[in-house]
Parts: sequence; structure tokens; C-alpha cells
Amino acid sequence: MAILIIFIIIVAVGYYGSLRVHPLTKCKMCGGGGRHFGTVYKSAQRRCRKCGGTGRLDRLGTKVFFGGTNNTGVFTKR
Repeated sequence: MAILIIFIIIVAVGYYGSLRVHPLTKCKMCGGGGRHFGTVYKSAQRRCRKCGGTGRLDRLGTKVFFGGTNNTGVFTKR
């Protein structure tokens, strides 16, 4: 039982550290390219609405534990 608790603590600390080092993930809607291509006219493109054209979004844990970075990857000073 003690080994399981130690393992859970190690995983939690590792996930927390991972969120601090890598707070962003690529946008699932545009695939990280920042562009959305048209369905009828394949050459037409616009900025992705979900990520605003950056191709990056905050990870779920970044929003939950740190309040998010507004998809910039820079944490605000408290």
C-alpha cells in the first residue's frame, strides 16, 4: 500500500512539473498550424477560431491548477 501511495505522489509531482515546463498543447481543430481550410474551396484559409491563429492552447491542467496562460505559455506574476 505504501508503494502505491509513493507512486501516486511521484506521478502527481511529475505532472505538475510537466505543466510548468510545457503549459501548451497544439490546437486539435487546426492541428497546430493556426489555419483552417475551407470545405468547399480547398485553397481558401482563415485563422483558426479556437486558438486565434497561434496553433497552441493551454493544457487542461494548466487551466485547472494555474488559471491558464491565455494560450501564451507565460504565467502571470501573482
